[in-house]
Amino acid sequence: MNRFLSLTVALALGVLTGCAVGPDYQRPEEPLPAAFRAAPPETAGQPSIAELNWQAVFADPPLQALIAEALAAGPDALLAAAKMREAEAQAGIARAPLFPQAQLSLNTSATARVPGDQYTATYLGGAGISWEIDLWGRYRRANEAAQAEFLASQENLHGVRASLIGSVATYYYQLAALREIHTVTQRSADNQREVLRLVKRLSAAGISSAAEERQQESALGATEARLPALRRQIAEAENALSILLGRHPGAIVFETPSSLVIPNLAPPGLPAALLERRPDIRKAEAGLVAANARVGEAKALFFPSLSLTAIFGGVSTSLNDVLNGRAPAVASVGPGLLQPLFAGGRIYFNREAALARLEQALISYRKTILGALSEVADSLTAFETTAEAMDIQARRVESSREAMRLADLRFRAGTTSFLEVLDAQRQLLSAETDQAQSLFDRRSALVRLYIALGGGWPESTR
Repeated sequence: MNRFLSLTVALALGVLTGCAVGPDYQRPEEPLPAAFRAAPPETAGQPSIAELNWQAVFADPPLQALIAEALAAGPDALLAAAKMREAEAQAGIARAPLFPQAQLSLNTSATARVPGDQYTATYLGGAGISWEIDLWGRYRRANEAAQAEFLASQENLHGVRASLIGSVATYYYQLAALREIHTVTQRSADNQREVLRLVKRLSAAGISSAAEERQQESALGATEARLPALRRQIAEAENALSILLGRHPGAIVFETPSSLVIPNLAPPGLPAALLERRPDIRKAEAGLVAANARVGEAKALFFPSLSLTAIFGGVSTSLNDVLNGRAPAVASVGPGLLQPLFAGGRIYFNREAALARLEQALISYRKTILGALSEVADSLTAFETTAEAMDIQARRVESSREAMRLADLRFRAGTTSFLEVLDAQRQLLSAETDQAQSLFDRRSALVRLYIALGGGWPESTR
């Protein structure tokens, strides 16, 4: 018996560092394009904008303060961090079966004496040790899967942070655009109100008609009617931004620069870099690693399990003797071998389910890569086209202001009808509104491109 036990222990120690059943993970070959669609050729070989820290991309001090607040106190970031801590604890749980388990026990059983005597109880108390030897790597694969799931939770946290940075920046720029449009609309209403006073004076002097006065009143009313809707949109954006910051809904006061300092070209880098930079791709790959390890864990269930158990304590019919250590000593040490024979198909289908989950993880991984490539291509296109749109809108505003100035002079001189002034007013308000919107579109394109390329959190958190 002692020789068998010694051989068993030696075998157990030998297989602890042995190979585990199931496939070892290898990153699947995924063909990637040489460059992103719509990538500027002039940027080939240049560092990607995603390699910059978010503070370098979003340089406005008010925006930086809001992003820092959201990362520190926002509920989304806090929730992702809590989930990561849970995954870390689960990884610790999965690692526990690799080590011997020790416990204290106290058992009792009824014992019959000579026929006719009363039943008595026998007490067995002591310390026990049990250890299931990981012959086939079942627990090592489970630990591998749990570690991968922990890494997935880390990448989820990085993804949430990146998304949070993008969301805060987008709301910040949206608020800036809405406030600018509100200012433009209010200025237009003030100008129209001045024109209405002029028209009334001219109407009283018989130079202008009552119809022109009514037309200007209608135009002023249409402009003023835009203001309440703009104030509502500003309040909604402020409330949404407050939630991201972990604040109660309320006003958010800041001053936004009227221009956006960004490079004319945004180097996107190479598509292959997305595999290492994008949190969602890294998370999907961690899920693939976990699913691959689960296959090995499922396969190990087909093989016999070997366990060692030992108990050292005392046995007596007196509970006090057992508790006080006066009971006769007893020791039991021995191995156990269990080979599954029939489980109603549970082991087989468990492996089949693990293989199906591995297939799903592989498809999800490839789909995530394709989605990332599409997002980068869309963002590059938006980044390029919004620059063109800003130039067009700037020329349009300049022309509309000049047209408004000339129409006002001509009307005051009596050389044109008031309809020309009304049309110039509408054109100028529309042009200035669209210019503010084009600046927001340009800023949003920068946010989308930066996040699509995998930027968005400090290097120290990766």
